[in-house]
Amino acid sequence: MQPRRGLQPRDDRSGRAALLALDVISDFVFPDGPCVRRALEARAAAIRQLLERGRQHRIPVIYANDNLGPWRSDSAALIARCIEPHRPGAQLVRSLLPAAGDSIILKPRHSAFYGTPLVALLDDLNVDTLILLGVSAESCVWMTACDAHTRGLGLIVPLDTMAGASTRAQRATAMSLHEVLGARTPANASSLRLGTRKVL
Repeated sequence: MQPRRGLQPRDDRSGRAALLALDVISDFVFPDGPCVRRALEARAAAIRQLLERGRQHRIPVIYANDNLGPWRSDSAALIARCIEPHRPGAQLVRSLLPAAGDSIILKPRHSAFYGTPLVALLDDLNVDTLILLGVSAESCVWMTACDAHTRGLGLIVPLDTMAGASTRAQRATAMSLHEVLGARTPANASSLRLGTRKVL
């Protein structure tokens, strides 16, 4: 048996997975917000389907979102803001809202690990594999994936559930996720075989 190199994912992982939805609750008020919103709209159906399949198979679903405005760790206020009828992405966000049993964490920076209780939550759930989805591919998805990799977590990123600010950014991130981090990057989330213990 060859020794494990550095922080490569461990061979003895249980494979217990969680779905981590990144920044799908947004007001899209940032420089490339309109582009990201359109990209997310194009992938919303695949994201909804994956989230629902995960819930049906009792796979933990965790939403990680940027905090907006004053820091109060108030996810209810965040959701209320993002679904205000006058906002361009309100209907989209409403279609992607967490279900009753889902977890929500708010993050101060790009990575879902930085300054959040995500590690403790994953430990509590006995999760060692993350299925990442959401936005933006080249920033929050990439940085969260890097932090997950350094912690030895397995990574699965279905490409039809990851949206970026541009097609170029999406392709570059997909290549790096696979070649640099060793993530599984199936073209379609529907190809994943979900179960309560492992994802194949």
